[in-house]
Amino acid sequence: MDTVRPASTLDSNPAPPPSLTPSSCMHHHAHPATAVATRPPQQQCPFVTRGRILLMLVASMSFTLLLVAHCMYPATAPAVFYVCWTEQRRKLQLGIVVPPSPPSKTGTPSSSSKETRLGQLPPEKDSDSEMGRRSMRRRLPQCLIIGVRKGGTRALLEFLNLHPAIRAHKSEVHFFDDDHNYSLGLDWYRRRMPDSRSDQITVEKTPAYFVQDRVPGRVRRMNASVRLLLIVRDPVDRAISDYMQIQSMRLSRGKRHVPFERLAVDAVTGEIDCSYRAIERSIYHLHMAEWLRHFALDRFHFVSGENLVRNPMAELRKVERFLRIDHKLSRRQFYFNRTRGFYCMRAAAAQEKCLASSKGRTHPDISPNVTAKLRRFFAPHNLRFYEMVGLDFGWNTS
Repeated sequence: MDTVRPASTLDSNPAPPPSLTPSSCMHHHAHPATAVATRPPQQQCPFVTRGRILLMLVASMSFTLLLVAHCMYPATAPAVFYVCWTEQRRKLQLGIVVPPSPPSKTGTPSSSSKETRLGQLPPEKDSDSEMGRRSMRRRLPQCLIIGVRKGGTRALLEFLNLHPAIRAHKSEVHFFDDDHNYSLGLDWYRRRMPDSRSDQITVEKTPAYFVQDRVPGRVRRMNASVRLLLIVRDPVDRAISDYMQIQSMRLSRGKRHVPFERLAVDAVTGEIDCSYRAIERSIYHLHMAEWLRHFALDRFHFVSGENLVRNPMAELRKVERFLRIDHKLSRRQFYFNRTRGFYCMRAAAAQEKCLASSKGRTHPDISPNVTAKLRRFFAPHNLRFYEMVGLDFGWNTS
């Protein structure tokens, strides 16, 4: 039986093959031995080669994979097909040469201008990453606003949510500080988050996180590289605002009003009662020390509550740098509301939005003696906090 020889071993001037007429085909079937003996090598089916059989086999396998991926993951089927097909092509190494592409307009050869074997593909484009940016899904937070209560956390969250790279959860989830919620697991927590793209940052705010000792360890177990925002305010003003919110809730439940002085000052010693929760929450260094046991200082960014009220853009620029996102927020998105006494937002389509009426309550008249006593009490605690975080917030200590 004849063997197919490489093209280099054939005669330089072979005789032209005889034409296949109907009679010759009939002759071939009638005398197979003679037909095989006389048929020139070129008459074997030129289309069916080993390489093409392999190529068709891989194509059918890839098409099957595409169908399976499309049924299981419709959104990612094109990416799955591309990856599988590319890998198979690289493994084949068929040696088929791709024609060179024309040079670029600048005269510099493109990455595909050289001869490229089928198994040696040019660098892949960013199509996969583009598809990932377009896909929306719920993700665990990459940034937490951990406090402080009555420090301006709601304003900070709402301002940041104007940024296109931020996806903020609007309400407080209380996942890490509530034992029942925490027992439901991270998947439950993730399902509470808004949909986001891979190039966006999911932010969640619960001010109670800062003052609960069990929270820092739980947060670290979720993500040791999470970014933490802490907005702080003059501890005396913060304590009085905290008292106002507590009293408002008490009155709504039909409970009697209790003056601030009676709660903040020990009736026996006449000293500040640091067991009162509104006071204890304002001793920042006590709570910060627990967080620093689990996270390095560079995982935190500290926002001045006073500056956020006076000049929100200056503070938001610092937050953008900390989160490593583009400076997209602008002064046009904020305007000062003289009636409310603080800045409000101007969202899309020129819609104006202010914080709830419960924000920015007028403080009650506090005895000057009690106010002075509070400032003396907090002065050393403030200094310890300044030293701990490396910042001086300039709160009045006199």
